[in-house]
Amino acid sequence: MEARSRHVPLFSRLLHSFSLKLFCLALVLLTIPLVVYLQFVRTERQQYGLLRNAAGQTGRVIASMLGPHLEDFNKLSPDDLRTAVKGAAVDNTNIKVLMRPVSAAPDDFTFIASYPPLSGNYLRKEQQQLNQLGILQRLAPTCDRASNREIRFINGAGAPETLTSLTPIHAGSTCWIVITSQSASALVPIRPNLSFWKSVPMQIATVIYVLGTALVIWLFVHMWRNVARFRDAARRIRLRRAGVASFGELNSIPELSRVAEDFDSLVEALINSQDLIKRAAEETTHALKAPLAVIAQALEPLKRTVGPTDAASTRSIQLIERSVTKLDGLVSAARDLEQAAADVIYPVRRRVDLSAFLSQMLKDYDITMAAQGKSLSARISENVTVYANEDLIEPVVENLLENAASFTPVGGGVEVSLFQQADYAHVTVSDHGPGVDPEQLTHIFERYTSFRAASQNQENPGAPYDHQGLGLWVVKRNIEGLGGDVSAHNRQGGGFEITVRLRVRT
Repeated sequence: MEARSRHVPLFSRLLHSFSLKLFCLALVLLTIPLVVYLQFVRTERQQYGLLRNAAGQTGRVIASMLGPHLEDFNKLSPDDLRTAVKGAAVDNTNIKVLMRPVSAAPDDFTFIASYPPLSGNYLRKEQQQLNQLGILQRLAPTCDRASNREIRFINGAGAPETLTSLTPIHAGSTCWIVITSQSASALVPIRPNLSFWKSVPMQIATVIYVLGTALVIWLFVHMWRNVARFRDAARRIRLRRAGVASFGELNSIPELSRVAEDFDSLVEALINSQDLIKRAAEETTHALKAPLAVIAQALEPLKRTVGPTDAASTRSIQLIERSVTKLDGLVSAARDLEQAAADVIYPVRRRVDLSAFLSQMLKDYDITMAAQGKSLSARISENVTVYANEDLIEPVVENLLENAASFTPVGGGVEVSLFQQADYAHVTVSDHGPGVDPEQLTHIFERYTSFRAASQNQENPGAPYDHQGLGLWVVKRNIEGLGGDVSAHNRQGGGFEITVRLRVRT
């Protein structure tokens, strides 16, 4: 499973990545406030522009309505002008009428009327504000063009107010100016000088967003921690470490309770299957060896009764003894295979100093190779440790060495190397034999598959599994059971090489 996952395309891994989805969600959560803020600001500006234009248009309409009354000012009574100003007022628009007599200075304007009615002291303060802002001075030279420029000032009551239009009207040599204004809060949806984020709607939206974001973050943290606990439980179960190793006990999410129960059931079924296979192997071995022992014991009286001159009987007894011995070996080998298969289902794994383990095995095997007239060379890196099981690694090394030695001619040699690369320990066993037919290369790890010639199968009858096509199958099965992988290829220049990879970390 681990070997297969390494070949998953990068795009597919990213597409199904929980971390990537969490990262994208975080980007969305961070982007939403910015988008909403920009949209609110844009809407605010549009709304303000519409209000300002409407206020300016209103001011000019009011000035047009008052124009005839200002031209006949000398013919009307003060009450008539005040009535006209009051009648021209719209909603919350403030109206003030200023006049510059012919003999007055260019910026010497006098308040004549206003709506709502204001005291003289109020109007003097406001005129002082307009003079300080330079509004009347800018109008003084021409007094012949309207303006709806937005100007904020402090009115006579000390409150902020926004001037929305100044419309000059000529009546003979007299210059009249109709000023319209509104309170600053009437033109701006939020109070003047108030931060956008301090508005009530934004505060409510911010609280909702923060609560929603906190809930999502809490949800993902909770899920992440639960997945981490599941992984820890799986690691403990896989390595058979001490302590709690139950998915159900480590789970804290009610919706995953059934999943945790199913995982625990699978682990229990795995352990029961392993025990069942071991018991079945022992029972089968006992059932087969009992009659073989009876046959072997029954041969002893026959051997004593057969005379040396009876060649046929002696030959028959020897064949029976040889067959019994062979059957006994096959039964033992079958038991070992079944028990090894059970161990692979759920192996006990721990830290193994592969450098020391392999060095000791090669030292013992070097004597056997020398007796066959062959050499064994090794390049072993120090302090290479793996999470594995010595009982599963030992037959792997034995079968690799035996396989390489069986194809190595007398006078030749076998090369073994061990080194660590990234998170894997690499064990390679090489020979200088004939290699393997490329068409058969993909089948060499299959069970009961052997491409040896008959002479090769009889060359070393004492070899493990007697060249029945089980050696490399056992290698592949044990290594994959330990979470590693095995590969093989023909060497350039002749020979064959098998590489085993095992994880150095959990």
